[in-house]
Amino acid sequence: MCAGFFTFASTVDSGAERNAEGSMKNEETACRKLGPDAGQLCPLPSGRANPPGEPFFIRRLGRDASPYLGFKFLSITFTIALTATVLFIGVFASTGLAVVPSSNAAPRVEKMTSGTVELIITADPPQVHLDRDILLSIKTIAPSNINVRLPPLDNRLAGFTLSGAFDREPLAQDGASARDHCFRLTPLVAAEYRLAPMAVTYTDTSRPEAPESWFATRAIVFEVAPLGSEHPGASRRDAASRRDAASICDIRGPVWIYPAFKTVAGRLAILALMAAALWALYRLSRRIHRAVRLRRMSPRERALNQLVELLKQDLVGKGKIKEFYIGLTMIVRCYIEGAHSIRAPEQTTEEFLVAAANNPSFHPEVVNKLKVFLQTSDLVKFAVYHPAKEIIDQTLATAGDYIDTDEQFQSSLRSQKLCFGGVGQKAKEA
Repeated sequence: MCAGFFTFASTVDSGAERNAEGSMKNEETACRKLGPDAGQLCPLPSGRANPPGEPFFIRRLGRDASPYLGFKFLSITFTIALTATVLFIGVFASTGLAVVPSSNAAPRVEKMTSGTVELIITADPPQVHLDRDILLSIKTIAPSNINVRLPPLDNRLAGFTLSGAFDREPLAQDGASARDHCFRLTPLVAAEYRLAPMAVTYTDTSRPEAPESWFATRAIVFEVAPLGSEHPGASRRDAASRRDAASICDIRGPVWIYPAFKTVAGRLAILALMAAALWALYRLSRRIHRAVRLRRMSPRERALNQLVELLKQDLVGKGKIKEFYIGLTMIVRCYIEGAHSIRAPEQTTEEFLVAAANNPSFHPEVVNKLKVFLQTSDLVKFAVYHPAKEIIDQTLATAGDYIDTDEQFQSSLRSQKLCFGGVGQKAKEA
């Protein structure tokens, strides 16, 4: 390129000299026409002496030297400036070409055909970058009467995980149908990145009894991009912006993004379940604590405590007479079982009365009171008997007096037995 510009400059200089010589010859021809009257202003033909005065070339040089030398100086200056410009542009262009790398890598395309079915597999980018997913496109082109089916891609991948899949709208091309299936592959840390061969099946829908055909694709092995290489399609401006990212000091703070409604509802449901579980644990702990406390009490204390709890329910005021009598008789029966070791809660009234009459710890008067109490309760529970409030109060008083005084009666009974036992022993000794 530089040599061409030098040739152009030399041509311009030679043309200027030829123009000057042509103008001198024209003036000489004009002087011959004027004849001897032209005097010293006209030069003589070449080879002849010039009349008194200076030689022709000296007169010409004195008269035309300034324009000719000015043009010559401008030609040389233009040539030097043009040469410097060409050298500067050449160096800059060569430097720019050396700095800017070719980073636009074309996608990888694999084509396979079987009969009237064409399969095109496209991978973008063509190499594996651990920080970027690969868009794998499998395009099938077949006549409209051919139904092409792809196998599942999950078990065909090595070194990748399938992060998503979608299908583009089918297109009609020259009587054929083109369907594009797209898959998003996320690379993992693996020794090999590979798409194993697949069995692609297709059937002719225009023939109901047509057999199903298939063909196998080729295995596709992906190369791993070297570390430090830029992403495919990245420009020098992107690389410079990444290099200058560290110099950015003023950044915006995090922006609060409101969670979705499903997320909020799920969290509230979890909180409600946790609150219900805590409340259930609290109630269960109270019941366990109450059961332990009742178990540590004496039969009398336990029965009196249960009577207080029964009265707090106010079943009589609510009209639940039957439930009140069931609870009252169960308290008395449980007390008898704990204090006298008689399984009263599991016995009928007749069985209990027989057992109590044969037990020396029950006084006949106490047995008669318990008989009236239990028979009245049976009438309420089984015969739909509605007692008056006076009878209810009397039944409650009978149960309370029996529970409260039975322990004292048993203590006095044991004292009498001890006294009678001592008197008898002394009588025997006497």
